[in-house]
Amino acid sequence: MGCGASISVVMATCNGGRFLSEQLRSIANQVCLPAELIISDDASTDDTIEIAEEFLRSAPFPVKIIQNQQRLGYGNNFIGATKQATGCYIAYCDQDDIWLPDKLQSALEAIEESGADLYVHGAILVDAAGTATGVFTQGIRKRSLQKPLSLPPWGVFYGFSMVFRREIFYLIDADDRGGHTFEWVGSLSHDLWIYFIAASIGHVVVDPRPLVMYRRHDRNETPSLHGNFLRKISKYLGLAAHKNLRRDAIALHRSKILMNFFESSNSSRLRINAEKASQYWKAIAHFEAKRIEIYTQNGALTRLSLCLKLLWVGGYRSYQRGGLSWRLFVKDILFGVAKFRRPVVSS
Repeated sequence: MGCGASISVVMATCNGGRFLSEQLRSIANQVCLPAELIISDDASTDDTIEIAEEFLRSAPFPVKIIQNQQRLGYGNNFIGATKQATGCYIAYCDQDDIWLPDKLQSALEAIEESGADLYVHGAILVDAAGTATGVFTQGIRKRSLQKPLSLPPWGVFYGFSMVFRREIFYLIDADDRGGHTFEWVGSLSHDLWIYFIAASIGHVVVDPRPLVMYRRHDRNETPSLHGNFLRKISKYLGLAAHKNLRRDAIALHRSKILMNFFESSNSSRLRINAEKASQYWKAIAHFEAKRIEIYTQNGALTRLSLCLKLLWVGGYRSYQRGGLSWRLFVKDILFGVAKFRRPVVSS
């Protein structure tokens, strides 16, 4: 069964032969078939390409296979593959999951009913054998439509859960997406980029329904979802500031590219939201610079004073009001002021 609007499934692979066939079958079994599947392979040395080519011969939709001669890394691989997509909508796809049959149909209905720019959903956690081990809600409690600048500025939804309008990928040049917000080096990943654009100037439908069996195994590129209690609490509160991960500079860069977009001749309906979003990210840049000062000062009283000053000027107000949220205030008191534990940057 086809769809009223075309969806391009964009998959990045790298030595994914172990689980790839099962994932490809789940795409072919969609109630709403995609218009195309783009498979971009990052110089695999296993049987990934053979499996993809075998699927191509019998797939109920066009399949395009791209073979990178040199490794790009998963983020750049996804970005490059996205540029090859032609559908009205794009669905990111990992090489080792299993899609439930109504994933694409549910996403398309939600986007078209709400007018949203991005749709994200929950997942069922499974192990290497495909046995369910839990649920992954991504922090989504109920289905809702999130307005621009209402989601956490440094948040993310995992790429496998994303279906979005292709338009938003091209609003700002992805090659100018800036540095990674969680990792020490490298450019922003594909899912963090789409999250930034959609959450800053678009509308996002969040849905807790598990529409993918999200496989966790020993070769996942994404971070572990497990950890000790202290690590989980630390992750819940948000990111510690660190002088070597300059989120102040990243936020300032985001403010600049959003203002450039606003001042451009682009006719997108989303352009009007970019000026406000630019000012929002400029304020975030200022608050993040002040947070770094808290973590780098030697005296506890000095650190406390800086933290309270940031609280006083509204640095820890809610996301919706342009702040960093109370969670980061708690984080900064514990890890920045009290030095309860050395600040750790982790996604």
